[in-house]
Amino acid sequence: MLRPSKARVRKPFRSSPPSPLSTVTPSSRDMMANTFVPIRAKWFSSGQWIYAPQSTYDIKALNPTEEPPTSLKVLTWNVDFAALKADQRLKAALDYLQFKAFPDYEGGQPPPCLILLQEIALWAFDVLLEHPWVREYFIVVPGSPRTGWPKDGTYGTVTLVARSVPLVGSMCLHFKESKMGRNALVTDVALGGGAGEARWRVLRVINTHLESLLEGTARRVVQMGVIAELLREERSRGEEGGSTLVGGLVCGDMNAIAPSDQMLAERNGLVDAWKHARREGEDGDGATWGYQPRNRYPPGRLDRILHTKSDAFDVRDVRRVAVMLKMVEGNWISDHNALMCEVEAQPC
Repeated sequence: MLRPSKARVRKPFRSSPPSPLSTVTPSSRDMMANTFVPIRAKWFSSGQWIYAPQSTYDIKALNPTEEPPTSLKVLTWNVDFAALKADQRLKAALDYLQFKAFPDYEGGQPPPCLILLQEIALWAFDVLLEHPWVREYFIVVPGSPRTGWPKDGTYGTVTLVARSVPLVGSMCLHFKESKMGRNALVTDVALGGGAGEARWRVLRVINTHLESLLEGTARRVVQMGVIAELLREERSRGEEGGSTLVGGLVCGDMNAIAPSDQMLAERNGLVDAWKHARREGEDGDGATWGYQPRNRYPPGRLDRILHTKSDAFDVRDVRRVAVMLKMVEGNWISDHNALMCEVEAQPC
């Protein structure tokens, strides 16, 4: 999305000891310029939204299955806060995700998945919390925009974590150099071992909306460098829980409109999943913005899925979804397409 917004940062981050997120330490001048903000997830229980347990997000309480899944789907979508009827469009987007994004599940319990949303309008956040599918099957990160988004922000990022995916920890990093209130929303989730493995590992999934417009080009370079540092944290929790942080993915609206944006993945040691793992038959140009509707700017691959190089997991089946999607009365649900991929644990 190419519209700016102003925001300020909040207090420094202090993590709770049990989570692997406590290993995150500002290790460069760029990272020291940013603000880590502790956040809490919410889930719907006994007729109300309550904060999720924080003892390493008590896996038994949040996860109805006995073992973490060995594969999960990750979907990222900028749902456009600025067009008219943001609340109605968000409701339509959630309906689409329920009934169309995972067609084999017929609108019921989804597969193990994370849904990464950008540009959730502040005044439409309650639409998210009121949606029956979200209430029944997901944990919402952050549980409140006031505790997770940069101060004074009018829109922000939200990650929905299926309850079949154990949530290990969460935090938000506010980019100090951002003039548009942008951040990196971090969730650590448990992924089961590969075939024949009992050991499970922690996968880091970062939901981001990088600085917009050509004027934000230099800031995007810094922001992606910070995100890459977060993804490269590889700390073992050993005796604490037998889990290891093995890298992960960053997904979202990266506003890749300048020549330098095309090299951000490679320069940070990340893999562009669209280039290396897209579904057979997908259009090679991969544009996710610029058609809904057409405008004076050229279409572009603004939305991306990038990941660390790792033997512990494989990213595959990258594809666009929610393409040319309109509401009943004809309005575009969003000016962006969504992207989806599958992440599968590998023996290690």
